[in-house]
Amino acid sequence: MSTPRLLQPQTHRIGAGFLAEGWREPLALLDPFIMVDHFRMRESVFAPHPHAGFSAITYLFDDSATGMVSRDSLGGEHEILPGGLHWTLAGRGVMHDEYPLEPGLEAHGLQIFLNLPAEQKLREPTVMRWPAEQMPHRSGDGWRAVQVFGPRADVALPWPAALSIVDLAPGASYTPDLAEGEQGFALVITGEGREAGGLPLSVGRALSLPAPGSARLLAASPLRLAVFSGRPLHEPLVRHGPFAMSDEGQIVAALQRFQSGGMGRLSPRPHPKHTQAPSKEA
Repeated sequence: MSTPRLLQPQTHRIGAGFLAEGWREPLALLDPFIMVDHFRMRESVFAPHPHAGFSAITYLFDDSATGMVSRDSLGGEHEILPGGLHWTLAGRGVMHDEYPLEPGLEAHGLQIFLNLPAEQKLREPTVMRWPAEQMPHRSGDGWRAVQVFGPRADVALPWPAALSIVDLAPGASYTPDLAEGEQGFALVITGEGREAGGLPLSVGRALSLPAPGSARLLAASPLRLAVFSGRPLHEPLVRHGPFAMSDEGQIVAALQRFQSGGMGRLSPRPHPKHTQAPSKEA
């Protein structure tokens, strides 16, 4: 059985309005996820931008001081409240924009890019949303978990994948519940602990979960984890900015759709705090 390993983050900062620890590599250990950012956001820093070939998912922790607004070229303008989730299945392409509901207050959450299987990369875009009260809960000896999405949630997903927010009391242990053939990783959101084999767990660290039962996580203090899992796609992936396709030809076609308006239009929102900045990239 493969052993867990620590995954190194990258720090992303845009002025005083956006700070994130992000994980993008090694892709083979994140698959089917492309990217995860643990972010804190106080103001609008991203101009409207396109996505294609994957799902862009935003989850807000229950301690977020404010919600977020998600706008898209499908005509949607939705509020994401603390504890809630917004899923933009970009497919063949959609324009997108997100910003804090109340500028100046901190939105605290996860930005997740989940890959789509090759046969679904050109599907029509759609949006799914569900609030905290629709998410199932589990608990064990010294721990409790909220399944944000995954097999226990009553939502049809494009590919087997899951996210649980797990809170452990000091001295408690937790073994992530992966299905056979899945892999995953756990991000430390707050607190400290260790993996049973000795690897340290602290804020800003991520631990790979290479197989079911491969890791037991121990809490030294109140510990909050974001535990991701999914069935790897093991498919070719070509990334270009906000596009994640199967080959270069699909990337060129996605750029052409974007430039010709085939992903729709989304005007910058009129707001004095809106700052033009580079779009988020896969």
